Amino acid sequence: MVGWEFLERFLDKPQAAIWKEFYEVEEQSSQKTDLESGVGAGRWIRVGEWLLFALLAAQFCVGPLTDAWKKLNTDFPNYYVTASLAHEGSDTSRVYEWLWIERQKDHRDVDQRLIGMVPITAFSTLAVYPLTWLPALAAKHVWIVFNFGLLLATLFLLRAMTRIGWRRIALAAALSLPLRVNFLFGQYYVLLLFVLTLALYLYLRQRRFLAGVMVGIAAGLKVFPVVYFLYFVRKRDWRALAGGVAGGASAAAVSVLVFGWQLHRTYLLQILPSVLRGEGLDPYNLRAASLSSLLHRLFIYEPLLNPHPAVNAAWLFAVLHPVLQMMVVAPALLLVAPKRSDGLRVRLEWAAILLASLAISTSAAAYLFTLLLLPVCVVLEAVGRKLYWFTAGALAVYAAVGALGGRYEGTEGWSALTAVPRFYAAVLFCWLVYAMLIRLRRREGTRFGWEGAAWAAGLAVVVGLGVSGNLRHQRGLYEDYRWRAQTAKDVYLSADPAVDGDAVLYVAMRGAGYQAAVQTGDATAFSAASEDDLLGVSAAGGRRWVERTGHASAIEPDVASGAVVPQAESPVASFDGRWLAYLREDHGRGRVWVRELGQPQSADRPVTPPELNAMEMSFLPDGQLIFSAASGGRPGLFTTGQGGGVRSLAAGEARYPAVSPDGRWLAYSALQGGSWNLWLRNLENGRQQRLTNAECNNMSPAWTADSKTLVYASDCGRALWFSAICRRRVVQ
Repeated sequence: MVGWEFLERFLDKPQAAIWKEFYEVEEQSSQKTDLESGVGAGRWIRVGEWLLFALLAAQFCVGPLTDAWKKLNTDFPNYYVTASLAHEGSDTSRVYEWLWIERQKDHRDVDQRLIGMVPITAFSTLAVYPLTWLPALAAKHVWIVFNFGLLLATLFLLRAMTRIGWRRIALAAALSLPLRVNFLFGQYYVLLLFVLTLALYLYLRQRRFLAGVMVGIAAGLKVFPVVYFLYFVRKRDWRALAGGVAGGASAAAVSVLVFGWQLHRTYLLQILPSVLRGEGLDPYNLRAASLSSLLHRLFIYEPLLNPHPAVNAAWLFAVLHPVLQMMVVAPALLLVAPKRSDGLRVRLEWAAILLASLAISTSAAAYLFTLLLLPVCVVLEAVGRKLYWFTAGALAVYAAVGALGGRYEGTEGWSALTAVPRFYAAVLFCWLVYAMLIRLRRREGTRFGWEGAAWAAGLAVVVGLGVSGNLRHQRGLYEDYRWRAQTAKDVYLSADPAVDGDAVLYVAMRGAGYQAAVQTGDATAFSAASEDDLLGVSAAGGRRWVERTGHASAIEPDVASGAVVPQAESPVASFDGRWLAYLREDHGRGRVWVRELGQPQSADRPVTPPELNAMEMSFLPDGQLIFSAASGGRPGLFTTGQGGGVRSLAAGEARYPAVSPDGRWLAYSALQGGSWNLWLRNLENGRQQRLTNAECNNMSPAWTADSKTLVYASDCGRALWFSAICRRRVVQ
């Protein structure tokens, strides 16, 4: 088999025979070359490749595989806990909330410090659904074995499609650092690789509808395979497109049936837009080595996460991100030949689409590049057996994409450009395949034509829409920087603030887990690190309470004489220190209970009906409560007396109520356009005004004692829900 004729123009090689159809390749590939027969220099190359494979495989078995077997790591607990909730019949509408899912993890004794579902699709967690009857670590053992089976099946499919030798396929797998990370963390990218490889296998064998179904299922696991839908349109393959729509719709239907619509509404309105902008996780973290993190680092100022950008010009990110993304992706679509379906061309086209999708990913962590095993095998086939040095170069670029990563330290200003070598290697890999497709088009005499021009124009329109959307997103996005409170640099997330005199209490996510933080001025003190998470804080009358979460949640006071409240979470005290409200949960649904402090004989009592899933609450001066709750749908605000009776406040889709100490004002957050923004309501006359207006989240307000200043959590300019504390005067 010879594929290097595509590069002969650049390599000055003799003219080679034109590539034949897929089913003729098998006969050609059976003819032994010097390398395959083990004669001369080829024999030593062959031996060296087997030795390298053996060393890498042995290192994997005694290193990552052993560690993966002994402990959970991340991300397997994310899938396991979410699937367990569905299996138990629990309410899953809040799965994407960081503190809520952490609490569920703790209650199930899952040995993992931090978990979170952003930006994972709910459908992807169903892969481990059959394992939820097992303990978490035992389930991971089964998952590892299952993934080995999937990997072997994928290698067989690659061998059947590409006709390259087992030695090269095995070596490519062994060189993949992302593959090792996938097994270590118990992730699902081997499953995704298998599904996409099977889709290509079916496509080459004219099972176009089934191939599309596989692509649709892959899009349910990870969103980017929807780019293959554009490929089907470009190819005018309506059968494959119909299969893709059917597969994607089926995956969505199953996911909604299991997890409910509200969770998916949250994903579509809030999570997916943030992920597409690179704001699903820390957007300034260059260890992700993505285009979006590089551009965030260069052009967007953030007081804590990026205080020294190269140029403080957020509009440059808005323009350059979609433009540069399209510069990488457009060739993959424009180089497609609609009327040609020979085997090698189709494999190169599929490889180009996959490579481009990975190169522009906004969450380009190492494990994502497990999927490179498919395109690298296609490239090795196209290069051929005799170009040993080019084969070695292709394998080196492939290994570099998985191994190089990014660098965070010492990357201020323009030095950030040197901190993302993985991104550059991924783009280089893309252009290697594009060069092959360009040469193939020239040999075929394929013209760009009016259809190609129309596609180019359409892609330009997409870029324009992307730029426009980014600029609109940035309106008002950075205004709350002037109200930001100083935060410790090692705090990822600051949530649920409470005010105690001059101090602000909040829940802080750090590397060691969730701790209670007390900020006074510019100084911040943290509770001692422990195996338990502290997921709630409250204060009133000089006393403080925290929620300590383990196998069960309990609310603990800060004085030895205070009584611990068992089976309780999310404490909220009244301003006069007379009452303490908290949530008790049953299958993921909360109910508000109230305890009268200073009256040890009085029994705690529920004050919300069981049909409402209560989330947050705040006391009125007379002891009544305003709380947020949902009943199988969107959350809203309600008020209730301690004796019972519930009335809606008709505030739309709203959460996070906070009543001022004087009882005059209600601050809350309303969801509009996929973002939670603060509103202020005068409880005396019902008039309302909007306090924030940006495409980001301002949540969890708390009042200072003067009833004029709010302390709240804001993720504006940061990752989705990775909020910082703000302090703003709102009443004059």
